[in-house]
Amino acid sequence: MKIKRVRNRITIYFSIIIFSLTVAITSSISSIFSKEIIKQYNNVATEKITVISKTLNENLDFIRHDSYMIENDKTVYDFMSKVNKNKYIDSTTNTEFLSSLSDYCKRSNYITSVIPLTTDKKIMDPLYSQYPYSDLIYGNKEFDNFIESNYSNKFSSPNTFPFNYVDPDYDKKTTITYFSRYLDKENYFLIGYLMLNIKKKSLFTNIDDYCTGVFDSTFIVDKNGSLIYKIGNMDYDKTMLEKVNDDTLKVNDTKYIEFNSVIEAYPEWRVIGLISLDSLTKNLNAIKVLIYCIGIFSIIIVIIISHITSKKITDPIHAITKAMNRFENGEWPDKLEVNTEDELKYLVNNFNKMIYNMKDLINQIYKEEEENKKLEVESVKTQLDLLQSQINPHFIHNTLNTINYLAIKNNQGEIRELIQSFNSLLRQSISTSKKLITLKEEVTCTKNYLNIQKYRYGDIVRLVCNIPEELSNCLIPKLILQPLIENSLYHGIVPKGSSGTIRIDILAKVEFITIRVIDDGVGFSKEKSSHRGSNGISLDNIRERLRLYFGNEYNLNVYSKSGIGTCIEFNIPYIY
Repeated sequence: MKIKRVRNRITIYFSIIIFSLTVAITSSISSIFSKEIIKQYNNVATEKITVISKTLNENLDFIRHDSYMIENDKTVYDFMSKVNKNKYIDSTTNTEFLSSLSDYCKRSNYITSVIPLTTDKKIMDPLYSQYPYSDLIYGNKEFDNFIESNYSNKFSSPNTFPFNYVDPDYDKKTTITYFSRYLDKENYFLIGYLMLNIKKKSLFTNIDDYCTGVFDSTFIVDKNGSLIYKIGNMDYDKTMLEKVNDDTLKVNDTKYIEFNSVIEAYPEWRVIGLISLDSLTKNLNAIKVLIYCIGIFSIIIVIIISHITSKKITDPIHAITKAMNRFENGEWPDKLEVNTEDELKYLVNNFNKMIYNMKDLINQIYKEEEENKKLEVESVKTQLDLLQSQINPHFIHNTLNTINYLAIKNNQGEIRELIQSFNSLLRQSISTSKKLITLKEEVTCTKNYLNIQKYRYGDIVRLVCNIPEELSNCLIPKLILQPLIENSLYHGIVPKGSSGTIRIDILAKVEFITIRVIDDGVGFSKEKSSHRGSNGISLDNIRERLRLYFGNEYNLNVYSKSGIGTCIEFNIPYIY
């Protein structure tokens, strides 16, 4: 029998597939799950052991760092050196030495006390040279073994310092001592020893959290198997570490899986974690039962889920089909709504977006046609304005040439020279063909300007140009120097009431050219630094032009002092 509706076909096919997969997966998991879960548990336990080892590495490194800081403390070093050389030590030096050691104990998260000793094991701290501390230090066999060894530093087994107990148990051994040789910094010979007492609980802080829920018991032991620290209620014995095989060991008729790792920062110690096989097997059986129950429950609800799923899949597709039919008939379909958060939502949203874009595209075409018509009209107007703007400058130049001809005819040399200078300056000023001109051309424009002013003020100003020949063809924005010369003339030299000098210095730097306009006029203050010339180009205008041409790093700087003169300086890049 052929099933026509897509929804029904999806429900049946999906139910058959899920049913088959559920049966197959449940059977497979029940046979292989035991080994796999043990493997995963091993990975977790190994990772935990690694994290514990890393944490201990960091804690031990912190202690070594604290010891290093004490050894390199100048107060401590000078005191230890004097004691080793039998030099006299006054009470102030002794107090500073003990105060410095006390400060390190206060700042450290681990060290509770620092005990300095001479090379012959004499205690330098008066407090610890008294009973019962002295007996604990002088009677410390591990310290004697450290002195006889070649180690530069070493951690002791847990001890009871500062208390003296007879046959103390594990709980009373709350301190671990860090032994260190104190060496001369120049010749590296022994000048004493340091004993750093550390609270065992602070050294192994945060370790308990990593072990809880993973290991039944955790032990930190030295290379001889002696217990340093433990987590859990299991009593420790060296003999309990004898393995049944490569993977397990037996303690009180109970088998455990052992995980261990050497602490890299101190290879004398290693971490051992034990996991009970019985608790692991019990957990596996509970998980197997749970898997079978999940499989049966999945088969029951799969038909309901498949029917709901098929409906959610087919409903948006059916809605899109109806909308496409309306579009084919020349109607704009309404916006489709979808409540899913999957590919179907993406499909429906993109269909809505396609319809919207088509509407927007048609509207945009109409709008662009109208704008194109407006642009054509504006373009014609612009061309007319441009042609008209070219009439006035051309007329002015022709008129000046006519006046120049009359000056020649009537032998008026001064008027002729004035008109020629003005005509050249005017052409350069209103020309739109070039925005950049050479330094040589700009200086010529500046000279023409001063030549015009000579007929008004006489020989009031002298122009000095210091321009290297190799820079004369460098390009600069036109009308940069002329406004600065005009500014110096009107606001520097003229108010002075006597003749003066304006100097143009062009300096070649590595990455840019430095241009300076210097006058010996009256100078001005910052409030008057935006003077305008008669051409209307202010210093602020020149600043803005430099910024627009070359960027914000090229700025105009003004240096002036009343009664001395003014220097205006700016930089431009090399452009040829």
